[in-house]
Amino acid sequence: NISDAASQWEDIKAIRVRKYSFKEENASSATQIGVIAQEVVAAGMAGLVYETPDQVTAEDGTIEDTGEVTKNMKYSILYMKAIKALQEAQTRIESLETLTESLTARLEALEGA
Repeated sequence: NISDAASQWEDIKAIRVRKYSFKEENASSATQIGVIAQEVVAAGMAGLVYETPDQVTAEDGTIEDTGEVTKNMKYSILYMKAIKALQEAQTRIESLETLTESLTARLEALEGA
């Protein structure tokens, strides 16, 4: 089963690319670039996000869940959405180039008349 993907234009436009740092880095400024999973969910793309349980290592070496989760991105899917949106953008650019060429030719014809 193979078919063309639907438009990804609006989804990609809704995503904010951010600079950030992780809490455990204790950084004074942003050290990473990417998207914030919570913002992606809020934009209606919960399917791009998965959760992993936060864990700590106890004194005896066992790993225990903290009861909290960290949201993570499925970047491989986001990349495919971005490629599709890029293809759509290229089609729009080519249409505008064709229109510009046509309008330029008409203007030149009018100026020459």
